Amino acid sequence: MNHDPVDADVERPGTGSRLRVLAVLRSSPKGWHVEEVARHTGLHPNTVRFHLERLASDGLASRHVLRSGVPGRPRLAYTADAVPDAGIARRHFGQLADVLAQVVARTSPEPAAVAIEAGRSWGLSRDAGPEQAANGADAIARLTAVLVEAGFEPEVCADEDEGHVVILQRHCPFLEVARAHPDVVCSVHLGLMRGVLETMAAPVSADRLVPFASPAGCEAHLTAAGATRTDD
Repeated sequence: MNHDPVDADVERPGTGSRLRVLAVLRSSPKGWHVEEVARHTGLHPNTVRFHLERLASDGLASRHVLRSGVPGRPRLAYTADAVPDAGIARRHFGQLADVLAQVVARTSPEPAAVAIEAGRSWGLSRDAGPEQAANGADAIARLTAVLVEAGFEPEVCADEDEGHVVILQRHCPFLEVARAHPDVVCSVHLGLMRGVLETMAAPVSADRLVPFASPAGCEAHLTAAGATRTDD
Protein backbone atom coordinates (compact mmCIF):
# COMPACT_ATOMS: atom_id res chain seq x y z
CA MET A 1 0.00 0.00 0.00
CA ASN A 2 1.37 3.44 -0.92
CA HIS A 3 1.32 6.22 1.64
CA ASP A 4 1.72 9.93 0.99
CA PRO A 5 4.86 11.31 2.63
CA VAL A 6 4.55 13.10 5.93
CA ASP A 7 7.02 14.81 8.21
CA ALA A 8 8.86 12.63 10.72
CA ASP A 9 7.35 14.52 13.67
CA VAL A 10 3.74 14.20 12.52
CA GLU A 11 2.76 12.08 15.53
CA ARG A 12 4.59 14.25 18.04
CA PRO A 13 2.22 16.36 20.18
CA GLY A 14 3.33 19.90 20.93
CA THR A 15 6.03 19.88 18.24
CA GLY A 16 7.51 22.94 16.60
CA SER A 17 5.64 22.03 13.42
CA ARG A 18 2.28 22.27 15.15
CA LEU A 19 3.23 25.59 16.69
CA ARG A 20 4.18 26.86 13.21
CA VAL A 21 0.79 25.76 11.88
CA LEU A 22 -0.96 27.52 14.76
CA ALA A 23 1.08 30.68 14.18
CA VAL A 24 0.01 30.74 10.52
CA LEU A 25 -3.65 30.35 11.52
CA ARG A 26 -3.34 33.25 13.94
CA SER A 27 -1.96 35.45 11.16
CA SER A 28 -5.32 35.52 9.37
CA PRO A 29 -8.70 36.02 11.09
CA LYS A 30 -10.41 34.64 7.96
CA GLY A 31 -8.55 31.36 8.21
CA TRP A 32 -6.62 29.20 5.76
CA HIS A 33 -7.19 25.93 3.97
CA VAL A 34 -4.70 23.07 4.10
CA GLU A 35 -2.77 23.96 0.94
CA GLU A 36 -2.31 27.57 2.05
CA VAL A 37 -0.98 26.52 5.44
CA ALA A 38 1.34 24.03 3.74
CA ARG A 39 2.66 26.78 1.47
CA HIS A 40 3.30 29.15 4.39
CA THR A 41 4.98 26.53 6.62
CA GLY A 42 6.81 24.41 4.05
CA LEU A 43 5.20 21.28 5.51
CA HIS A 44 3.58 18.50 3.49
CA PRO A 45 -0.23 18.92 3.19
CA ASN A 46 -0.81 15.59 4.96
CA THR A 47 1.29 16.78 7.90
CA VAL A 48 -0.58 20.09 7.93
CA ARG A 49 -3.95 18.31 7.84
CA PHE A 50 -2.91 16.14 10.81
CA HIS A 51 -1.81 19.12 12.89
CA LEU A 52 -4.93 21.12 11.98
CA GLU A 53 -7.18 18.30 13.12
CA ARG A 54 -5.24 17.95 16.38
CA LEU A 55 -5.46 21.71 16.98
CA ALA A 56 -9.21 21.52 16.37
CA SER A 57 -9.63 18.59 18.75
CA ASP A 58 -7.58 20.43 21.39
CA GLY A 59 -9.85 23.47 21.15
CA LEU A 60 -7.18 25.71 19.60
CA ALA A 61 -8.71 25.92 16.13
CA SER A 62 -12.07 25.66 14.38
CA ARG A 63 -12.98 24.37 10.94
CA HIS A 64 -15.61 25.61 8.52
CA VAL A 65 -16.59 24.91 4.92
CA LEU A 66 -15.40 27.29 2.21
CA ARG A 67 -18.26 28.22 -0.14
CA SER A 68 -16.71 28.86 -3.55
CA GLY A 69 -19.71 28.26 -5.83
CA VAL A 70 -17.59 25.88 -7.91
CA PRO A 71 -18.91 22.32 -8.40
CA GLY A 72 -17.10 19.64 -6.48
CA ARG A 73 -16.28 18.78 -2.94
CA PRO A 74 -16.00 21.95 -0.82
CA ARG A 75 -12.76 22.63 1.00
CA LEU A 76 -12.37 23.14 4.72
CA ALA A 77 -10.82 26.27 6.17
CA TYR A 78 -9.34 26.51 9.65
CA THR A 79 -9.19 29.50 11.98
CA ALA A 80 -7.37 29.88 15.29
CA ASP A 81 -9.62 30.16 18.31
CA ALA A 82 -9.21 33.14 20.59
CA VAL A 83 -6.46 32.89 23.19
CA PRO A 84 -7.92 32.74 26.71
CA ASP A 85 -7.67 35.98 28.68
CA ALA A 86 -4.64 35.59 30.95
CA GLY A 87 -5.97 38.28 33.25
CA ILE A 88 -9.14 36.26 33.86
CA ALA A 89 -7.03 33.16 34.53
CA ARG A 90 -5.04 35.07 37.16
CA ARG A 91 -8.24 36.26 38.84
CA HIS A 92 -9.54 32.69 38.96
CA PHE A 93 -6.38 30.90 40.08
CA GLY A 94 -3.90 33.46 41.41
CA GLN A 95 -5.33 33.50 44.93
CA LEU A 96 -5.48 29.71 45.10
CA ALA A 97 -1.87 29.42 43.90
CA ASP A 98 -0.81 31.94 46.53
CA VAL A 99 -2.57 30.00 49.29
CA LEU A 100 -0.96 26.72 48.22
CA ALA A 101 2.48 28.34 48.01
CA GLN A 102 2.03 29.75 51.52
CA VAL A 103 1.09 26.32 52.87
CA VAL A 104 4.13 24.65 51.30
CA ALA A 105 6.47 27.40 52.53
CA ARG A 106 5.03 27.31 56.05
CA THR A 107 4.61 23.58 56.65
CA SER A 108 7.54 21.95 54.87
CA PRO A 109 11.09 21.99 56.25
CA GLU A 110 12.31 21.87 52.63
CA PRO A 111 9.73 23.79 50.57
CA ALA A 112 11.95 23.99 47.48
CA ALA A 113 12.42 20.20 47.40
CA VAL A 114 8.69 19.62 47.79
CA ALA A 115 7.96 22.15 45.05
CA ILE A 116 10.49 20.57 42.68
CA GLU A 117 8.85 17.18 43.14
CA ALA A 118 5.42 18.71 42.52
CA GLY A 119 6.71 20.29 39.33
CA ARG A 120 8.35 17.02 38.30
CA SER A 121 5.00 15.25 38.67
CA TRP A 122 3.44 17.96 36.51
CA GLY A 123 6.14 17.46 33.90
CA LEU A 124 5.71 13.69 33.89
CA SER A 125 2.01 14.20 33.15
CA ARG A 126 2.74 16.37 30.11
CA ASP A 127 2.77 14.66 26.72
CA ALA A 128 6.08 15.68 25.15
CA GLY A 129 5.92 13.25 22.25
CA PRO A 130 7.86 10.05 21.54
CA GLU A 131 9.21 8.26 24.60
CA GLN A 132 12.86 9.02 23.89
CA ALA A 133 14.47 12.13 22.45
CA ALA A 134 16.62 11.63 19.36
CA ASN A 135 19.36 13.90 20.74
CA GLY A 136 19.91 16.95 22.91
CA ALA A 137 18.66 19.41 20.31
CA ASP A 138 15.46 17.40 19.86
CA ALA A 139 14.93 17.30 23.63
CA ILE A 140 15.40 21.05 23.99
CA ALA A 141 13.04 21.77 21.09
CA ARG A 142 10.35 19.55 22.61
CA LEU A 143 10.87 21.00 26.10
CA THR A 144 10.56 24.49 24.65
CA ALA A 145 7.28 23.52 22.96
CA VAL A 146 5.88 22.31 26.31
CA LEU A 147 6.97 25.55 27.99
CA VAL A 148 5.26 27.53 25.23
CA GLU A 149 2.03 25.66 25.85
CA ALA A 150 2.37 26.30 29.60
CA GLY A 151 2.68 30.05 28.96
CA PHE A 152 6.34 30.72 29.76
CA GLU A 153 7.34 32.18 26.34
CA PRO A 154 10.79 30.53 26.35
CA GLU A 155 13.70 31.51 24.15
CA VAL A 156 16.89 29.50 23.72
CA CYS A 157 19.35 32.36 24.04
CA ALA A 158 22.66 30.52 24.56
CA ASP A 159 23.98 27.24 23.24
CA GLU A 160 27.58 27.00 24.33
CA ASP A 161 30.18 24.63 22.92
CA GLU A 162 30.66 22.98 26.32
CA GLY A 163 27.12 21.58 26.19
CA HIS A 164 25.38 24.21 28.31
CA VAL A 165 22.11 25.76 27.20
CA VAL A 166 20.29 28.74 28.68
CA ILE A 167 16.56 29.11 28.10
CA LEU A 168 15.23 32.58 28.82
CA GLN A 169 11.71 32.52 30.29
CA ARG A 170 10.26 35.80 29.03
CA HIS A 171 6.89 35.39 30.71
CA CYS A 172 5.72 33.69 33.88
CA PRO A 173 2.04 32.68 34.12
CA PHE A 174 2.47 32.69 37.92
CA LEU A 175 4.37 35.98 38.16
CA GLU A 176 2.47 37.54 41.06
CA VAL A 177 2.83 34.43 43.22
CA ALA A 178 6.43 33.88 42.11
CA ARG A 179 7.40 37.33 43.36
CA ALA A 180 5.99 36.51 46.80
CA HIS A 181 7.21 32.89 46.96
CA PRO A 182 10.07 32.40 44.46
CA ASP A 183 11.49 29.45 46.40
CA VAL A 184 8.24 27.53 45.86
CA VAL A 185 6.93 28.70 42.49
CA CYS A 186 10.28 28.78 40.69
CA SER A 187 11.11 25.35 42.10
CA VAL A 188 7.86 24.02 40.63
CA HIS A 189 8.97 25.47 37.29
CA LEU A 190 12.37 23.74 37.56
CA GLY A 191 10.67 20.46 38.49
CA LEU A 192 8.37 20.81 35.49
CA MET A 193 11.35 20.94 33.15
CA ARG A 194 12.99 17.98 34.85
CA GLY A 195 9.83 15.93 34.58
CA VAL A 196 9.38 16.73 30.88
CA LEU A 197 13.00 15.82 30.12
CA GLU A 198 12.59 12.61 32.11
CA THR A 199 9.60 11.49 30.05
CA MET A 200 11.73 11.46 26.91
CA ALA A 201 14.92 10.07 28.51
CA ALA A 202 16.63 13.24 27.34
CA PRO A 203 20.45 13.43 27.29
CA VAL A 204 20.02 16.85 28.90
CA SER A 205 19.47 17.86 32.53
CA ALA A 206 17.81 20.97 33.96
CA ASP A 207 20.35 22.04 36.56
CA ARG A 208 18.98 25.26 37.94
CA LEU A 209 16.58 28.12 37.44
CA VAL A 210 17.66 31.68 38.20
CA PRO A 211 14.55 33.71 39.09
CA PHE A 212 14.43 37.23 37.64
CA ALA A 213 17.96 36.84 36.29
CA SER A 214 17.53 39.94 34.13
CA PRO A 215 14.83 42.43 33.17
CA ALA A 216 14.06 40.07 30.26
CA GLY A 217 13.03 37.22 32.56
CA CYS A 218 14.23 34.12 34.40
CA GLU A 219 16.97 31.83 33.13
CA ALA A 220 16.91 28.04 33.05
CA HIS A 221 20.34 26.43 32.80
CA LEU A 222 20.55 23.03 31.12
CA THR A 223 23.54 20.74 30.63
CA ALA A 224 24.03 18.02 28.04
CA ALA A 225 25.02 14.55 29.28
CA GLY A 226 28.77 14.26 29.66
CA ALA A 227 29.37 18.01 29.82
CA THR A 228 31.00 19.59 32.86
CA ARG A 229 28.84 22.27 34.41
CA THR A 230 30.49 25.39 35.74
CA ASP A 231 28.44 27.57 38.10
CA ASP A 232 28.50 31.32 37.65
